[in-house]
Formats: sequence, structure tokens, C-alpha cells
Amino acid sequence: MALVKIPDEAGKTISFIELNGRLLPKFDIDCLENVPSLPLRDDDVLICAYPKCGTHWLFEISRMLIENTTNVPVQPKDDFMIEFIPQKTLASLPSPRILNSHYRFQYLPKDLKKKKTKILYIRRNPKDAAVSFYNHSKKLSKYYEYDGEFKDYLKLFVDGKVDYGSWFEYVKEWEQIISTSDLPILELTYEGMKEDPVGGIRKISEFLGTTPTEELIRDINDRCSFANMSQRKGHLTGKVEGQSIMYRKGEVGDWKNWFTVALDEWFDQIYAHKMSDSKLQFKYSL
Repeated sequence: MALVKIPDEAGKTISFIELNGRLLPKFDIDCLENVPSLPLRDDDVLICAYPKCGTHWLFEISRMLIENTTNVPVQPKDDFMIEFIPQKTLASLPSPRILNSHYRFQYLPKDLKKKKTKILYIRRNPKDAAVSFYNHSKKLSKYYEYDGEFKDYLKLFVDGKVDYGSWFEYVKEWEQIISTSDLPILELTYEGMKEDPVGGIRKISEFLGTTPTEELIRDINDRCSFANMSQRKGHLTGKVEGQSIMYRKGEVGDWKNWFTVALDEWFDQIYAHKMSDSKLQFKYSL
């Protein structure tokens, strides 16, 4: 384990922990290392996503479906993040636990296969994910110590020199897992959830085995809108210049405000090359 500073194209550095060749956030090393050994319970649910792709959203929806009410206490999803929270603390949480992680599949708890843990997996188009991750990294100066420009950060994102590694490798690995594994996995897309959130909540409910009324489903949709979540939970991880660190815009297509024509063309070429063996499709606007 080592603390490393990775320079972007302009020489501005961003800080990580390097653990066995992986770049990770500057979390407690024991938490980062012990994820594979985490004991799982039969009724655990695990939310998996690359950073900034909808984990907070799914966490809140799932809590309300399982509790069968929108009147749930305000609680950050990071309290259930398996690479951030000590195992002793996770063990003290009541069941059913809605856990979450940004780890690649191979580094997740080994109990996954034995317990046949239900997995909610959500993916987001890489352009919006890159923009959101950039803003996240700049605001969380405690962890990243980064003050570079988006055009320089984007090269790090494309090369996988960001915490949790390559978006391309992450989504392609899950594509393979979903097609070959017998694990119970519900695959969702951020854009699909934005386009039809009520339909998305119904899918999640059916997958989790809950039986909400139509009224509750619509109440959950309202309660879990970006504006309402930002108002209720935006303060939990602090604010920078009056804006929540974790809740910025939550839009589809905001990348158009950040990508120049040249950056967009360059990224599309990279995408075509890296995703040539993938069947995944992504929406870039709604």
C-alpha cells in the first residue's frame, strides 16, 4: 500500500491509495483490504456501480421499498459502503442490509456466490460519468487534493488512472458477469431510470420481492427525485461554494456543457476502440 499522486496532462496531481496495483480513494486501508472476506447474510442486497453512476439513487429507492414507506430516516449510503466502513460496524447493522460498492467484481466479498446475494447493478454513459467524477474529485479535496481542469482530467479517466480504475473495463466485466453468471442480478441504466423512474422502481420492487402499492411507488419516485434527495441529504457529505459535494445536477446530457467538439470526437474514437467487443448501448441525452 502506498499513497500516490498521479499527474494529469497539465501536471496537476490527484491523490490515491495504490493497493496491489489498484488506485483507490484514501479510505482506511483495513476497510479497503478486507472487502473479499466480508461475511454476507442471506437477505443482504448489494448495489454495484462505477462511481457517479447512480448508487445513492438506488440506495434510497431500495430502502423505501424494503421498509414499505417513504418515511425512512436520513442516512448516507456511505454508512453501508463495504470498502469504507469497518466490518465490525457493518456486522452491527440490522437486517436486511442494503450494502454498496464501487469495487470490480473480482474484489467483492467471496460470500456473493455462496449466498447468491441479490445484486442491483446500474451503469451510466461514460461522458456524464466522467463529468460527474471530475466535479466529485475537485470538491472532495480531503481525499483527492486535485485542482485540475476537465480536459486534463478526462485523459486520466480514459486511461483508468482514477480511483476504481477504468470505466471501460468495469462495464465490460459486468457485461460478461451478467451473461455468464447464475447470480441474481438486476441490470439498470441511469438513463433508463431517468426516462421512466416509476417503471424502474417497479422493476427494483419485483426483483427485491417487495409488494408496494402504486401510490407508494409514485411517492417513492417523488421522494427520490434528484431535487428532493439533494434537499434532504445534500448536506451529509458537506458543501463546496454552497453546492452539495455528492449531489450536483443528476442530469442526462450535461456532458455537452463540458466536452468541446475536439474532446468529443477524440473520446468517441477512444470509445469505439475500447468498446469494439461490447454489445452495450448508452443514451447520451433524453
